[in-house]
Amino acid sequence: MSTFSTSRIFTAGTLLALTMAVGCSSEPTEEEPEVETMRLVIETTTGLQIGLTTVNFAGGTCTPSSSSVTIPTAGATVTASFLRADGTPETIVTADEFELQVTPAGRFTRTGAFTGTIAGGTAGSASLGFALLHKIEQHEDFGPCNLTVTVQ
Repeated sequence: MSTFSTSRIFTAGTLLALTMAVGCSSEPTEEEPEVETMRLVIETTTGLQIGLTTVNFAGGTCTPSSSSVTIPTAGATVTASFLRADGTPETIVTADEFELQVTPAGRFTRTGAFTGTIAGGTAGSASLGFALLHKIEQHEDFGPCNLTVTVQ
């Protein structure tokens, strides 16, 4: 075999291997949500009175729009939504892949991916952490953000 033929075969083989390596990926590229604000709506019921408190955690600092929230000993329901910088819902955040994570877990009973009940219990204050958990990858895409919950 001539040097020219061997060189062409080697070059062709190298190009084929490089093309396959660049063109193939073992994992699909997954979009990450662009959450700028986590909004919690906390609903309390005392007798016939229903109260709604909205707490927004904005940006990377997780500073809450309200430093604390008061709930009755019976507890409160919480609903979370995750918003883009323009205030519209982040459409990538779906119940199939994400959920609201609340810590400590013993204070929260899940009723849906982004809803649940915060346990009231005895009077006092506790700090709860809220985060957007990417279930498949097991990491937080927003938070955890802390909020003081006072039980009365």
